[in-house]
Amino acid sequence: MTTDRKKIQILLAAQQLFQERGLDEVTMEDVAKAAGKGKSTLYYYFRSKEEIFNAVFEMEMSEIILETIRQVNQQKGFLQKIQTFALVKFEMIKKRRSLYTAMESGMDAATLSRYTQMKKDVHKKYLQKEKVVMQQLLVEAIQNREIRDLDDAGLEESIYIFLAALRGMNREVFLHGENSDAYRMIPAFCSLYYRGLS
Repeated sequence: MTTDRKKIQILLAAQQLFQERGLDEVTMEDVAKAAGKGKSTLYYYFRSKEEIFNAVFEMEMSEIILETIRQVNQQKGFLQKIQTFALVKFEMIKKRRSLYTAMESGMDAATLSRYTQMKKDVHKKYLQKEKVVMQQLLVEAIQNREIRDLDDAGLEESIYIFLAALRGMNREVFLHGENSDAYRMIPAFCSLYYRGLS
């Protein structure tokens, strides 16, 4: 069995355990047993449970990016692509939100603090990947003359505005709204954004 396959098996087993029991209640031994591997194999790939969790979280963020790219590439036109980008992001976050809530339940303050920091670190990497995808969409739209030309600063500002507004809308929907609000607000926002760049 290849190294990558073993590592993926470990991550998938750990992901399942973290979902079922939360970060605090899972041990390295639990992960090794669930993956059908010896502890020495587990320690070959990961030094700690936190390192495994971090890798699981990164794997999930990569899945969101890959799914976003896959669905965006099926669309024609900038407006359809950014709407798809925004809606896929919303759906993927919604799907995983309950997972993270379940994982956080029962954590003591110290564990929750470590977990929050790990999430922040992985989220920074995710945001960088998201920026690259948005930059590609904007450059393609400029080349296709769907939107006006932007200099480097304008491109950076446009990416920031789109992603920050999207995060804000998602946060508002998750905290105070209904999911149906997102299906109304996201396309409306994308249309406004598109018109502003036209």
